[in-house]
Amino acid sequence: MDNETIRDSVGYQLAYASKHHQNYFTEALNELGLRGGQEFVLAQLAETNGCSQADLADALSVKPPTITKIVRKLEDAGLIERHRDPDDARVQQVFLTEDGEEMIEPIEACWNRGEEVMLEGFTTEERLLLRRLLIQIQENIDMPYETTN
Repeated sequence: MDNETIRDSVGYQLAYASKHHQNYFTEALNELGLRGGQEFVLAQLAETNGCSQADLADALSVKPPTITKIVRKLEDAGLIERHRDPDDARVQQVFLTEDGEEMIEPIEACWNRGEEVMLEGFTTEERLLLRRLLIQIQENIDMPYETTN
């Protein structure tokens, strides 16, 4: 960082932008009756036409207890249902209900609106570059943490 302050760092700007992004989508998703993170579960289930809770946790890079909590709340809201896997009773398969399926279009519309707000004034090339750079940051951060001592 040399003479830069923490506020001047890319990491700070990324965290600050992420916080604004989270606040925007929290408000937008609340209007749909959802809490943050629930939209990802519903979208993943729509893509896969159902899957196990373990696969859901893996696909969304969250811990199994977190998925269990989100799934329970979505089930209580009538948006998903769980069934025991017929081949392995230890495994819970999760599926969208009809009400859950009806949430996908409004969720996608919410995300599309948010993308337009967030990327207003960006060219297509800038959007693609930003996406590529963010993916690279994610890949870099996925490496194990090393101390400098």
